[in-house]
Amino acid sequence: MTKLTSKPILKKASGILAQEFATPKDIAWAWVTLLLSQEEQKRDSEEKRYSRIAEFEAWILELSLTADPKNPESGTVSPDAVKNSARNVFEWPHEYIFEAPASPKHPDSKVTYSDTITKPILDAVKEAGGSDDRAALMAILEGYANEGNEPFGNVTPEGIEWKGSAWSEGDKYNLLTIKTLNNRLANLRKKGLI
Repeated sequence: MTKLTSKPILKKASGILAQEFATPKDIAWAWVTLLLSQEEQKRDSEEKRYSRIAEFEAWILELSLTADPKNPESGTVSPDAVKNSARNVFEWPHEYIFEAPASPKHPDSKVTYSDTITKPILDAVKEAGGSDDRAALMAILEGYANEGNEPFGNVTPEGIEWKGSAWSEGDKYNLLTIKTLNNRLANLRKKGLI
């Protein structure tokens, strides 16, 4: 069997997640493939891998996302809609595998991040003196939210609400919790940003 980390397989998985519409099973396969490619090279049994794909596919189906309006019979859904729902539950792996690390070309050039929450997290790490103590970082981020800074909404007992890049009035907020902060810190480390 081709190794999960082979470039063509990773490109195919990333391609599926970048499409406008794909079947839940394909999205699940791509997601699990990319996530497993990031783990230690211990080989998961095929059985375990397929059960993870089936579990994720079932979760996607439970979301009852709207199908492709051009092809309603195909059972395809938007990977982007899955990604937004997955944000608070699962890591979404392909972004940090295929995005080049953001490195400013010039000291004054503006760095843009793929997500509105990335810059505040990097600011908080800087404010904490480079520490990745999650409780301290959450406290700093809560401070930003209480000051009304973008992209934050309210601080709730579950975590800190924040607006994604396409957020508009009435949309659901994303939620930043200790667990999702941990995932984001790991991703930023992989990108070499912290």
